[in-house]
Amino acid sequence: MKKEDCFFLGYISRKHGYKGVVKIKLETPAKYKDLAHMFIEMNGGLVPFFIDSFRLIKENIALVNFEDVGSEEDAQRLVGKEVFIPLEFIDESQQNELAALIGFEVIDSKHGSIGKVNDILNNTAQDLFQISNGYQDFLVPITEEFIQKIEGNTIYLETPEGLIDLFLE
Repeated sequence: MKKEDCFFLGYISRKHGYKGVVKIKLETPAKYKDLAHMFIEMNGGLVPFFIDSFRLIKENIALVNFEDVGSEEDAQRLVGKEVFIPLEFIDESQQNELAALIGFEVIDSKHGSIGKVNDILNNTAQDLFQISNGYQDFLVPITEEFIQKIEGNTIYLETPEGLIDLFLE
């Protein structure tokens, strides 16, 4: 499984108890359907972990017991690791949340206002913002690394050097 085919769920914040249960800090509170397994990033790759139990204890905190993680020591080795789930495990309503961003103003940390979200393209390997500045449309990948925050009707981005320059010159 590749990261492009997955949704960043969050990270393992700590172990819970002594039987191998871990606490996951969810990046995006949502409803996840039929979670059978998750992928944990280890040594640059995604490793599948099958789920014995998954329980939300707060909107953004879940307790998870994985198969083959049965001790405090096993759980401790996972603390700090990033967790991903296949896109098909995301509730359809969450996927529609991206569509709600259409019309939002986009502000880049280096260039200021760069336009408004004209469309969300999710038929590619990577979801993309289609941004229009009145003169042209351009595409920016929708990634956790780029999005600083979403506040009101504004999306604040910090894009890599040169990405926005390609379109503004």
